[in-house]
Amino acid sequence: MKLAIFDIDGTLTKTNDVDTQCFVKAFALNGIENINTDWASYGHTTDSGITLQIFQEFFGRVPEESELSRLQHHFVDLLQEQYTTDNTLFAEIPGASVMLRRLRETEDWAIALATGGWSASACMKLDSAKLDVGQLPTASADDSISREDIVKTAISRAKALYNQLDFEKIVCIGDGIWDVLTAVQLQLNFVGVASGEQKRTLQDAGVEQIIEDFVNFDDFLQALNTASIPKPKKLLEIEKRSLPPSYFEALYGTDPDPWKFETSEYEAKKYTATIAALPKRYKSAFEIGGSIGVLTEKLASLCDSLLSIDVSKLAQEKAIQRCQHLKQVRFQIMRLPEQFPEEMFDLVLVSEVGYYWCWEDLQKAKQCILEHLEPGGHLLLVHWTEYARDYPLNGEQVHDSFMELTPTKLRHLKSQREEQYRLDLFERV
Repeated sequence: MKLAIFDIDGTLTKTNDVDTQCFVKAFALNGIENINTDWASYGHTTDSGITLQIFQEFFGRVPEESELSRLQHHFVDLLQEQYTTDNTLFAEIPGASVMLRRLRETEDWAIALATGGWSASACMKLDSAKLDVGQLPTASADDSISREDIVKTAISRAKALYNQLDFEKIVCIGDGIWDVLTAVQLQLNFVGVASGEQKRTLQDAGVEQIIEDFVNFDDFLQALNTASIPKPKKLLEIEKRSLPPSYFEALYGTDPDPWKFETSEYEAKKYTATIAALPKRYKSAFEIGGSIGVLTEKLASLCDSLLSIDVSKLAQEKAIQRCQHLKQVRFQIMRLPEQFPEEMFDLVLVSEVGYYWCWEDLQKAKQCILEHLEPGGHLLLVHWTEYARDYPLNGEQVHDSFMELTPTKLRHLKSQREEQYRLDLFERV
């Protein structure tokens, strides 16, 4: 049996525009106005992820349960008002209802829903569009802030409902660039539902199977059966902005150790390799993106002075507590490349942070690092090299960019490649 996982807004229902209007108004009713509606610029393009980031930007904290509940109720109420005024705003994508019925009648395909919207608003829109989704397994922004986790939850619920240990093929069906990026992250096949400029956007992102609607069921079924995983090389050409501090505050606000730095065996081995790559003791070291201080504590043993910076106050509070016994360690909230310390360093460590910058900011950061690295000083880069949907760059791009500075400005001393990360040590010429 194969599994088709449908997005809702813009994929099954024509509700992208009314969704945006009511979402913005719901925030305004809760005292938050002029929010950024470029949803692709948020770290997690889900109602819960966007809400967390907005609260961090406006208030420097995550929303309380009462605030979140009030926001959701306002949102659904506003959608209901719009439906009463003009129910055409909630129309189905042509052919969607018939397509769902016919697909459910096939023996080969199972169906699940995975939406970046909240469950209450998603149900309201499906009902308004007269789409019968019955007891289909569904995952929403109530389950996670991450689209990847939402899709994985939908798959898990589908396996349970359809009594499948695994599916022969899984295809995601969506209309947004974030849907494509999620499919790439999870290495799932993808069918786009788009026309005009949006169709060209999906094509540029490497999507091969794109339909305008579901009117021709046989065409859609053929698209499902021939769907492929979007090509990552094309996706990496999509220009993204550097991730803002609010992205990280939202993560740390929901999980104090979102990357499992304290408990991951992978991280422990990588930290050991990182410290082993440094050939001497340093007078003045600079750690960019110290997070909760797990690597900071280990690095301090090789430094007379160590400045560790991060954009997240929540993360750095844990780092300060962890390293309070280390008098040579200083901490500062700082966002590069807009800000940079005035002092010079004989070691700069860039570990798991370079891919959070967009290409332009990476170039600026490189220049700042060079200007503040003493002749003979060391630069150590360590980065995860796999694809991540919400990162502007990947680890390979970051390291290759610094390699361009050799041999005139940097001398390459060491390279180490593991299955999931890359390490490179340089010396300032």
